[in-house]
Amino acid sequence: MSFRAFKFYLHPTAAQVVNLDRIRFTCCELYNAALQEKRDAFKRQRLNLGCAFQQAELTDVKEVRPDVGAVHSQVLQNVLKRLHRAFDAFFRRVKAGQKAGYPRFRSSRRYDSFTFPQVSRKTTLQAGGVTIENGRLKVHGIPGAIKVKWHRPLEGIPKTATFKREGDRWYVIFSCEGVLPEVLPLTGRECGIDLGLTTFAMLDDGTAIENPRCLRKDEGKIVRAQRLVSKRKRGSRRRNKARTLLAGHHHHVANARRDHAHKTARMLVNEFERIAVENLNVEKLSRGMLSKSVHDAGWGTFIAILTSKAANAGRELIVVDPAGTSQECSGCGTVVRKELSERVHRCDVCGLVCDRDVNAARNIRSRAFAGPDGAFGEDRPQGHPMTREAVCFS
Repeated sequence: MSFRAFKFYLHPTAAQVVNLDRIRFTCCELYNAALQEKRDAFKRQRLNLGCAFQQAELTDVKEVRPDVGAVHSQVLQNVLKRLHRAFDAFFRRVKAGQKAGYPRFRSSRRYDSFTFPQVSRKTTLQAGGVTIENGRLKVHGIPGAIKVKWHRPLEGIPKTATFKREGDRWYVIFSCEGVLPEVLPLTGRECGIDLGLTTFAMLDDGTAIENPRCLRKDEGKIVRAQRLVSKRKRGSRRRNKARTLLAGHHHHVANARRDHAHKTARMLVNEFERIAVENLNVEKLSRGMLSKSVHDAGWGTFIAILTSKAANAGRELIVVDPAGTSQECSGCGTVVRKELSERVHRCDVCGLVCDRDVNAARNIRSRAFAGPDGAFGEDRPQGHPMTREAVCFS
């Protein structure tokens, strides 16, 4: 049993949207005020205010600010937890020598979600800021019940509910505990996957998965919407309408990309018992001249979705080092140097001729499942290109 998130589309009334925005604005103001207090305390007195200390101050804040008191107390506490998680991540990056990124003040236009840490059902619990009753949500501080588009059943026990705004739409995301995995029957098949830009993915058997290029297809609409935003006066209602239109186009692109990733991952998990993929450094790859195409492909999102589905289905997913997979011959192991523009692999030693991506996919599969019965091949010396340094999920 494990946790799983379920996201549903909300159909709030106009009055309910106003109250959802009111809670969001209050949470944003609290986040910025707590950040300012934490920064000032450290600059002036070298004090590091803890999360519990700032949460204890909420009682005094509610007495002065009735609008803050109207928001559920656990939602306000969760805002402060977010802030301190941001500082914990900041100090972790500093210690690791990475780009730190000090926590910043949040604009109300960019603060898009708030969380109720407790959810109740009439059949289970009778307490919590959010209650599921008769197919609708009763939320503390919001009049009436919010209509929900239940496009799939809610599994397990809902523990938290996060309300998120995306453009002009509102969603609720339930984190559920006790969701049983749906273990699929064994197929005895395994595959290696080479991710690319010409084709989204190439399997070692030659199967090509088309790259949807979601951003490229809607790029004209996004460009026109962005120009419209630039022409509008800042702070005007017309600019807000233009921003909503632009956000809608980006939302459509993100949904299309995520839908393709889900369908592709589902197909792979259903057909193959063991799957090998590259451990790509997407952040580094996205800094070059192909950055837009790399981001449009969404490799990181796809691998995350594939990992989740494989774990839920009882499949084995192995991530291998991609270095040299395109240059090494999958037939004899000879290194055959090729430029990026060369799309066909030709080996003069063993005579193998195949697509460049198919050759890479075969090498990825070999690195993942080399050795007897798919063993790691412990007899190979450390540093050998076929030694697996893999992460397994099952």
